Amino acid sequence: MAQRFNPQLIATGGGISIIKTIVSSAIVPSQITDENIGVSYLGTPVMDKLEFPNGSYTDLDGNKIDYGDISIDTVVFTVNKVRNIVKTSIQGRNGTVKEYVSEGDYSISCNGVISNRDNFFPEDQARSLRQIFEVPQQVEVVCSYLNNVHEILNIVIESWSMPFSVGKRNEIPFSFIAISDSPIEVNELESQ
Repeated sequence: MAQRFNPQLIATGGGISIIKTIVSSAIVPSQITDENIGVSYLGTPVMDKLEFPNGSYTDLDGNKIDYGDISIDTVVFTVNKVRNIVKTSIQGRNGTVKEYVSEGDYSISCNGVISNRDNFFPEDQARSLRQIFEVPQQVEVVCSYLNNVHEILNIVIESWSMPFSVGKRNEIPFSFIAISDSPIEVNELESQ
């Protein structure tokens, strides 16, 4: 007897395992190139990923707080940059006089999913990611898109979201907005 697919079941998320099987069986290992760094749990090639290495900071009470590393292979970035330009209006003149001051910070918007290949809730990953989101200083990022294209090595996270998804036991979507940060040495400021 042939098995029939129920479109309503697939559309509501109940058929995700069927879709995963179809997607993963459609990708042949010969299609994966050297540029790929792995395969996601859906079986799709991963071209880049986001990593937060181990780190630590000192809280307001003087306690050293350590946070663990995490690697996420399902992320999408939007990177924006605004230059610092002073605009001065002059009486009797249309428009403004523009004075370039400096380059502004990058604004980074990231959307992603932490997931567990097994059908278990990724509680440890969610906890690690939350700890990183709550670090009250810059955090190091390892991501070839951010590091090599935009030369962003450190970010400060301004806001974040980690909603709970109904019907997806092994996935937690997240998003955050951050700004780039370049450490400044005190010696650099004193020599100017």
